[in-house]
Amino acid sequence: MLTVEENQLMTRVGPGTPMGEVLRRYWVPATLSMELPVPDCPPVRVRILGEDLVAFRDTNGEVGLLDNFCPHRRASLFFGRNEESGLRCVYHGWKFDINGDCVDMPSEPAESNFKDKVKITAYPAYEAGGVVWAYMGPGALIPPRMTFEVLGLPDDQVMVNRNYSLCNFVQAMEGSIDSSHIGFLHRNLNELDMSDFDDGTDKLGFPSTKMSTKIRGAFRNPYLSVQKTDYGVRYAGIRTTPNGHQHLRITANIFPFFNMTSRLPDQGVGLSCFMPVDDETHYRYNISGKLDRTFTPEERERRGASPRGVDVNGQPLRGKWNDFLIDRKMQKEVSYTGITGVNTQDQAITESMEPITDRWNEHLGTTDAAIIHVRRALVNAARQYQEGDEPPPIPADIMHDIRAHEEIVPADADWRLYGAFAGEDREVTV
Repeated sequence: MLTVEENQLMTRVGPGTPMGEVLRRYWVPATLSMELPVPDCPPVRVRILGEDLVAFRDTNGEVGLLDNFCPHRRASLFFGRNEESGLRCVYHGWKFDINGDCVDMPSEPAESNFKDKVKITAYPAYEAGGVVWAYMGPGALIPPRMTFEVLGLPDDQVMVNRNYSLCNFVQAMEGSIDSSHIGFLHRNLNELDMSDFDDGTDKLGFPSTKMSTKIRGAFRNPYLSVQKTDYGVRYAGIRTTPNGHQHLRITANIFPFFNMTSRLPDQGVGLSCFMPVDDETHYRYNISGKLDRTFTPEERERRGASPRGVDVNGQPLRGKWNDFLIDRKMQKEVSYTGITGVNTQDQAITESMEPITDRWNEHLGTTDAAIIHVRRALVNAARQYQEGDEPPPIPADIMHDIRAHEEIVPADADWRLYGAFAGEDREVTV
């Protein structure tokens, strides 16, 4: 468990807070590229790390991310005119480019050089994987652009969606790295009828998706082993298969808030990011990639930009306000929760803990080892920042090769020899 002070240190992300400054040392997702579909399109509001910003795509197709408030009289630039390579405030016509420079000030005399002395906060931005990435830290410390494998795939082989959630970002990330909950929270009750199912893939190698489901449903208390790595941690949820093998689900957690949940090879590659909007809300970005083919129109339609679905007003169909439309009859007969959708099940539980859960009242078990490690890393980074030390960068030389993994291996095999960076000296058991 964490103390009250540690919990606050880990979850407060606004400007000037230790954790907020740690997160500002990394490229962070600001918005979806699809929100800015064409040059000179309407700007969009962005709120991340407790800051209110405006994103726009200029005439040249470049994305800018500016302070929401015009430095003249503090009017919102969301109402601005996106025209001729800049965003113009409609109050007095002051215009700013993507670098934050004031390039026009028509309300001042023509001979005035006042515009050359005015600048608005602007954050560097670039696009990859259908996401606009921003850097909000000191300019001298800007890291290289990210090279995760999924971010380098062609656009038609990548799909991204984003969910808004009413809780702190750490709660959702902890849910993503919790290997034991899948045998409960995401369980279909008809898994009880899988005892006779055998498609021949309970053998060394890669199981079918259905066999993986059977194994996870039959073995709900996995052994958890964690390794510290140069990028964060990777860990395995280890289960015994009906035929006596080891079933590995290896997940990579990349500091500070990226996660790659275990996948079978035919499921492609993916990356999740838990981006704080402020202390008590966040966006979960899910970026999925196919290595050998494009996504079909049906797949894009099914998963979409907001997988929970929305009503005619853009409001999610299921949320805390309607108990995520839990169906108690379905809970008795169909699913463990009675809530439709894996992502919605996760969200219902993490939001039920309140916006910032009181971790000092928890009682953690052996299957919480990965969560304990990730919390320790976040708290330590915040404390080290307070002492004047910068957080560790994501190693550029290995970023592209980080992957999650799932496989059936011999009963006596060392799981650390499987998956990305298997057996490398940089990894040590914690």
